[in-house]
Amino acid sequence: MSRSERWGISAAKTDAFIKGIAAHPYVCALLVCLLLNPFYLGAAENVPPNAMYMESFGVLLTVLIGIYIMYKRGKIGKIQACVFGLSAAFLDYVGAKRFSQATDKGLWMLVGGIAVVSVLYACANTDKFQTQLNALFIFAIGFLVKFHYVFNTSVYTRQNDVHVFGGDSGHAAYMEYLIAHRALPNFDVREVWQFCHPPLHHIICALWIDINENVLGVGHNPARESLQTLTLFYAMCIMITAYKLLRRFKLQNMALYVPLLMISFHPAFILMSGAINNDVLSAAFMMGAVLCTLNWYDNQTYANILKIALCVGLGMMTKLSAAIVAPAIALVFLAVFIKKIRTDWLHLIGQFAAFGVVCVPLGLWFEIRNYIKWKVPITYVQEMPNTVMQYIGDRSFKERLTDFSGEQFKSVFEQWLCYDDKGELTGYNEYNPIIALFKNSLFSESVNETTFENTPYMLTATRVFFWLGIALAAVFLLLMVVMLVKKCEMRPVEKTLFGFFYISMIFNYFKMCYDYPFTCTMNFRYITPTVIITSIFCGLFMNIRKNNEHLCAVKAVSAVLTLLVGAFCVLSVITYIAICAPVITE
Repeated sequence: MSRSERWGISAAKTDAFIKGIAAHPYVCALLVCLLLNPFYLGAAENVPPNAMYMESFGVLLTVLIGIYIMYKRGKIGKIQACVFGLSAAFLDYVGAKRFSQATDKGLWMLVGGIAVVSVLYACANTDKFQTQLNALFIFAIGFLVKFHYVFNTSVYTRQNDVHVFGGDSGHAAYMEYLIAHRALPNFDVREVWQFCHPPLHHIICALWIDINENVLGVGHNPARESLQTLTLFYAMCIMITAYKLLRRFKLQNMALYVPLLMISFHPAFILMSGAINNDVLSAAFMMGAVLCTLNWYDNQTYANILKIALCVGLGMMTKLSAAIVAPAIALVFLAVFIKKIRTDWLHLIGQFAAFGVVCVPLGLWFEIRNYIKWKVPITYVQEMPNTVMQYIGDRSFKERLTDFSGEQFKSVFEQWLCYDDKGELTGYNEYNPIIALFKNSLFSESVNETTFENTPYMLTATRVFFWLGIALAAVFLLLMVVMLVKKCEMRPVEKTLFGFFYISMIFNYFKMCYDYPFTCTMNFRYITPTVIITSIFCGLFMNIRKNNEHLCAVKAVSAVLTLLVGAFCVLSVITYIAICAPVITE
């Protein structure tokens, strides 16, 4: 037995733990989120009075059990065990006292969580699963960052089209309507803002609120704040699916860790973890559909194609735009059908029929219902009048797309026309869809200079973060193009799937910007899967093996990418810690 294993967690236990998580990763993520929920209920102000007692007692009990086990196994003596136990009790007391007096409890939880995870990681030993252990460490830190964001973020903060609970419009009102009426909207959904969305996400949220409030006895506001536990889980599902996609292509070492770091710490997914609209669940289903399509391509069974149908259908039942993944999947279906048209065409026709029977009703029943009852177009998108302040249709689309004037880069935050203290219009509406995309991807539409009034040094950090993000986006896009044409671990059909999905999202984004000339249209949340796709191709580039004539160049670029992505992740964490920091008023 090595010295590290003598003082750490045995390889057998570590391997068993990793295998258990790997067997049911989505269930494990759900259990973690559900176990945390009673201790915070979605917001810092909802932490129950006895939570500190339970948490500190639980931590101390766990440490004391560990010390006792080490003593019984002869790894430490009686005196050492007593010293360790008393030290643990003292540190637990000091930590609990400081935490209870802290202004930013979320930061304490983040730092403490990272410390605990780091110690466990350092103590873990594994014979077979070092790669999985390293990835789990990245997952854990990424989860803690997202949890910190959720802990410090209200359901009314940095949201999109949520409005307020108890109001008469927005996603919040949609959920409240379902709770109150126990039925779908019985009116033309065009009449109320955001009620046009298919109801899966809103039904789940309504059930969550109802159970928490009326069964578990959670208060009115905490029950609604705790919705972020659901979105935190959905965000982790996206991370898990992304990891599964990365592992499909046999990525190892930094070729795996660098793209996983980018995905885990990208601001888009941090923001999504606290956003209670339907975007994050829709993205989770889309990425699930991609993974299931690859599994079906390897093994064309009814079970596998029905999994795709469920992901696409439920994604469309969450948000109709999830259908954007369907054309890319259809190309994979077509490729397999052409390949097997002489040997297995009848079996494939049966599978495609089964796919349609499940997917189409799931994905379109709500829209068909609304069309039959009120003649709402199947592809209806919520409309806004051209009189709203954020309207930018006074500029032609060509002008908006080609104008890269320096004025737009004076601030790295998305700009909105507004009234100043004197009641006069000031500023401008962001209008270039490309520039807006970069700004929005890192800071959303709600973060600006006023967010950092108490931390002015962050204005410099965010500027560095912005330009580093642009540089990495450009490099990742270039690497995607290179790897699409270069022979690698990804097969041509798989390249077609990812490439066409990426192009479909980008095309749809610019089409929306053309059709709906408003600043709010230029939002990165509509194309968040592009981060995962480009990261996968970055990993494929870094995974180029020996005997390649450009190996030295690949190693050099990979080393630079590792440093830049590391810096990007650090800046992302620092930025969102600053964004979530409570405002201290004297």
